[in-house]
Order: sequence, then C-alpha cells, then structure tokens
Amino acid sequence: MKLLSIVISLLIAAILPVCASAAENASCDSISTDTVVVIENAHQLSLTEHSGGVTITITGKDGNPNYTYTYHSRFTPDATVKTHQQSSEWGLSFPLAIHSSPKSKNEIIVGGLAFGWMKVAGQPSNMVVAGTKSWEIMLLNSLAYQRRFSDRDFLSVGIGIDWRNYRLDDNLRYTQADDGTMSVEPYSENVWEQSSRIKTFSWLVPVIYKHRFGKNFKTWLGAILCLNSYASVKTKYRIEERQIKEFSDDISHSVVTCDFIAGISCSGIGFYAKYSPCNVLKTRAHLDFTPISGGIILGF
Repeated sequence: MKLLSIVISLLIAAILPVCASAAENASCDSISTDTVVVIENAHQLSLTEHSGGVTITITGKDGNPNYTYTYHSRFTPDATVKTHQQSSEWGLSFPLAIHSSPKSKNEIIVGGLAFGWMKVAGQPSNMVVAGTKSWEIMLLNSLAYQRRFSDRDFLSVGIGIDWRNYRLDDNLRYTQADDGTMSVEPYSENVWEQSSRIKTFSWLVPVIYKHRFGKNFKTWLGAILCLNSYASVKTKYRIEERQIKEFSDDISHSVVTCDFIAGISCSGIGFYAKYSPCNVLKTRAHLDFTPISGGIILGF
C-alpha cells in the first residue's frame, strides 16, 4: 500500500504541470484580438522602435490634416523581436489608374493618349487648313522612364508615336510638280466631293517635366524630338461621273523636327497644346508651314 501511495503521488505530480500548461494555452487562445483604431487615407505614418517597445504615430487624415494618433506597444521580457522592411526603387504605372502607384523614385510609365486638332503657322496666304477636319492622334508615352525628385516633381523621357493630318479647305488642293515642289491651288470647275490632305507619321522622344498640385492636379511641359518616318499627299474628287484619286508618298518632308508641349490634367484627364518651329516639308518643296495642335489627353 505504501508503494502504491508513492506511485499515485508521482503520477499526480507529473500530470498537474501538464494540465496547468494546457489551461494557460487555452486561456491565451480564447482571448480574441480587437481592432484598436481604423484610419483611412492617413497622410503620414511613423514607426519608432526602442528598447522598451514600439511607438506608432499617425499624422493627418482625409478631412482633418491636424489629426494625430499615437500607439505604444511594450515588449515582454522574453519576447523575440523581428523586423522586416521592404522597399522598391522601381514602380510601374499605367494610364487611368484610380489609385496612385507606390512612391518609387524610378518608374516605368505608359500613358498620354491624345486626340487633337491641327492648325498651321507661317503658311502661304492662299493656304487654308480646315481645323475641324485636320486631326492628330498621339500616344505620348508608349513606354517611358520617370524619375521622382519629390512628392510633387517628376521628369520623364520616353518613346511615343504620332499621326498628323493637314487637310485643306474644300476649295483648295495640294499639287506636286515633277521636280517635287508642292503648292496649293484651287480646284477646277465642276468638281465635287473633293478633299486634299498631307499625312505624317512620327516616332517621338519626349522629355517631360511634371509638377503636381494637391492630390490629382498636374501641370507639365516639355520638348519632343520627332523622327518623321512617313509622309504622303492625297487628293480625291469627282468630276462629272468620274472619281479621281491622286496619291504620292514620295514628298520632301522634314525627317527630324522638334515640338514643344504643355498641358494640365486632373485625375488622368487633361488638355494639351503643342507647337513646332520646324517646317513640315523641306525647303526644296517650296511650301513652308509649321504645325500647331491642341486637344484632349488621357492617362497623363
């Protein structure tokens, strides 16, 4: 009996710590976590780690830029503290994004789809370009690198494409002589359904500086190197019952020109204006005019 009492005592001594540990773990698991505070669109969050714990400070929120909230969390004596920080110097930004991309110093961006109308300057007195029928379609940044210098200042350089169409008033037409010279002449009598235009295609190398005001409003300006790889002239009309088409893609156009551009945008929708001091055609074409355009730009 004495031996049995000793065995029972030893079993009780071994079981009691296990039960106590299980009860403690169950008690810990049963404690549910609570949300301390929810702050949407905080302006600034600071996390400070010190020997006694961690301090989180939130400054500013939507509707109250003076708001401040501070949270302290102490380390337990036997706690193991692990910290991890992940940051990126690079980002990727696409047009018409609802939320801004992470604040990366370097970004690869795509955007700047523009629809505009063409006018000209420095043209001969008899040359009248129909602004409502002359258009421009441009993708300013098919692909671009952008550097962030501050929360408000950006500089980008990229590659883009541009189509431009210079259509004359319905009473006028482009003519091309055998030696390649160009001129503007009126149509002959009894002509109808007439139109005459010069069309160009260009590869663009834009260098753009942007400045942001507030959260969504931006102004920007820059210079664009234009590599004009294609140009053509097309005239079509009806005389009596015959339809006449005259076309040539062998015209003396300027291969390298430059543009200056400026614009404003808000939440990815904006307006732009563009001017080039360079003639669309070479001097030997004897038809000097420089392009002016403006319109709507998206995702920029």
